[in-house]
Amino acid sequence: MNKISARILVICLFLSVNQIEARNGHPIDVSAIKVDSLLWDLKKLSDAPAFSWLNTKNPVSSLAFDGLIYNGRPTRVFAYYSNPALLSCIKTEKPKYPGIILIHGGGGKAFKEWVEKWAASGYAALAVDLSATGGNEDKFDGRGPGQDKKEKFEDIALGDLHNMWSYHAVADVILAHSLLLSLPEVDADKTVITGISWGGYLTCIAASLDNRFKAAAPVYGCGFYSDCVFRSDLAKMSPADNLKWLKNFDPSAYLASAQPKFLFINGNKDAWFYVNAYHKTCSLIKPEQRTVTIFPDMKHSHPDGWAPEEIKCFFESVLNDGYPLVKTREVQRTDSLMILPFQTDITVSSASFYYSNDLTSPNTKREWKELKARVDNKCKTIVCKKPDFKIGFFSLKDVRNLSVSGGFIFN
Repeated sequence: MNKISARILVICLFLSVNQIEARNGHPIDVSAIKVDSLLWDLKKLSDAPAFSWLNTKNPVSSLAFDGLIYNGRPTRVFAYYSNPALLSCIKTEKPKYPGIILIHGGGGKAFKEWVEKWAASGYAALAVDLSATGGNEDKFDGRGPGQDKKEKFEDIALGDLHNMWSYHAVADVILAHSLLLSLPEVDADKTVITGISWGGYLTCIAASLDNRFKAAAPVYGCGFYSDCVFRSDLAKMSPADNLKWLKNFDPSAYLASAQPKFLFINGNKDAWFYVNAYHKTCSLIKPEQRTVTIFPDMKHSHPDGWAPEEIKCFFESVLNDGYPLVKTREVQRTDSLMILPFQTDITVSSASFYYSNDLTSPNTKREWKELKARVDNKCKTIVCKKPDFKIGFFSLKDVRNLSVSGGFIFN
């Protein structure tokens, strides 16, 4: 048997029963969503969609599943999928894999290499394409709305929220999760989601609505779009449409209902998602559910967004009893000192406090200064002199070279 035939056999062995188990086995708990009205039919989206394989000859397979109706016609959603067995082409009796949904950002698409990264890490990984490109497959049709400003913002003036990109993108992410949960090799009690930029935005909404996820890691993307670069797009709307967009499509409308644990990752000088919006977004998640990592001068790209090893550590700590990231507590301030208590049984190796008094420059141009902090692993505190500052954040690393912070601090 050649390698391609073996891979197809592995796929068949894993997936032959998926149509039997596909329907309504893992419903979303709609009662946990605390909003006045909900645009999405979460009960319907809990059902695994019909799907078909497009290519099963490679370690990362491609598929298409049924989406929602767009402008009166049905849609199909492209995705890449793999798991450790498919990646290695070896049938295994290993227990079921944890599952992960991967959501690209604006200008992106479903990425094979992102799926490979997580399949090689032991996950059943599904990357959803929300760009209406069909993953650049020549014969793929039934595409939904594109991801430009028209479908994201301007079309709200047409009055039908069900034709907006955000409506379809959130629905497609939840449908992708329902599909992943239906696969027999996936542990339905161990699924997570991560997204980059606009994918981080979608992760915030989808993980708030779909409480079947156990953990979420939005990168860059956040809520409070009226405080981000996109405020200019909102300003072009009528006041009524502006309020309608924020009520239905801003993550801030849903994050307070979120049940998964969250790891928020961003930089301090991001060009799209600003520090004040990010701070308010993180604050909507309860401290016991929330971990924040702010990387000084973090670049904004898909590879930079999926690179942090903190994401895998965080997911493993939630799903598989892996050793967690350092847990920070509320910052304490005296007249002369900034004190950050933390909780961990491993050594914190270094820490700094970054701060700025610049409230007028664009987010990317704001000047930041670094102040080295003293780590006391016995008392579980990080201490530095209290500088004159308007915005600040701690950044600490443990012996694994994994970073956390306490989020942004506004003085």
